[in-house]
Amino acid sequence: MDESLKAEVCAALEALGQVLPRRGRVLIVPHDYPDPDALASAAGLQLLLARRWKLRGQIVFSGAVSRAENIEMLTHFRYKWRLVGQLATPRRAIPALFVDTTPGSGNVDVPAFAQPVGVFDHHVGAGERVPQGCFAGVVSGMGATTTLVFEYLEAAGLTIPKWLASVMVYAIATETMDLMAETRQRDLDAYAGLLPRCNFKMLGEIRHAPLPRAYYAQLAEAMQNACTYGRVAWSHLDTVRHPEIVPEIADLLLRMRRITWAFCTGFVRDRLIVSVRSSQPNARCERLIKRRIGKNASAGGHNRMAAGAVEMADLSQDERCARRDALVKALLAGIEGRVAEEVQKLVPGAEQG
Repeated sequence: MDESLKAEVCAALEALGQVLPRRGRVLIVPHDYPDPDALASAAGLQLLLARRWKLRGQIVFSGAVSRAENIEMLTHFRYKWRLVGQLATPRRAIPALFVDTTPGSGNVDVPAFAQPVGVFDHHVGAGERVPQGCFAGVVSGMGATTTLVFEYLEAAGLTIPKWLASVMVYAIATETMDLMAETRQRDLDAYAGLLPRCNFKMLGEIRHAPLPRAYYAQLAEAMQNACTYGRVAWSHLDTVRHPEIVPEIADLLLRMRRITWAFCTGFVRDRLIVSVRSSQPNARCERLIKRRIGKNASAGGHNRMAAGAVEMADLSQDERCARRDALVKALLAGIEGRVAEEVQKLVPGAEQG
């Protein structure tokens, strides 16, 4: 870390200290269904709170962790984490740091007892703002939030334990597609700084986590339903038990030769969720999905990846399918600029979104 950046981060550390309590508990809240970047960043902040300010951090989130690699990653955590629903409601509001998300972004359920005091993120979407009075640890365009947290730990002079270095390396790698996408020099420096501190056996166990049999059934369904048109590939899952499979399928489709855009949809109980991916430098996936997902929906993301959810509790099965087909057609039109007649056959009955 060069001297100018170190001075900048040290000043940010002082500003962060001003919004933190002098003692007690601080919630660390990643986005719902947290990915490796959110989880590793949360763990890094817990270390920072404990060593720098002697505060007790507590990682809490809504949703679940179901992707095999992420479950394996959590088995190596030395910090405890809790689902929001497992916590007893406190009498007073608890200061909270939001990680890899911003309150009001649509991808995080803010606990009723959480008082936002800080945000750490590598991107704030259009129309989103860090709440007034909160510390803003945000650098748009950075490859990973984990990179920012690493810089804070370095500026604070803290030693990062092997287990944490390992999960942070994995987080940066997955968030940047192994340093191919949306990567700045600061991401490269963080990766290079963490790598020598890794437990490589642990890193290998995370990358090659055992997969449940149900994964292969959903993979087979996704491949059977896969379609391509131009530079776009997409698929759908009828019944999704674990939402993380949807972005995983989108990631897999994006690796197809000559494909630069991919998305996957899936029904999760009373919601339709969608995950969009692109390898294009200026994809603006978040903008695409927010414009095309329609009303009564939530969406958010970054330049090359985004996700959204549409509530469908009061719709019949036919209406749900029609709404899904309309979303598929709208996304295709947004990417390709138009929808050809052959695509009408792939998404019958869909209306222009």
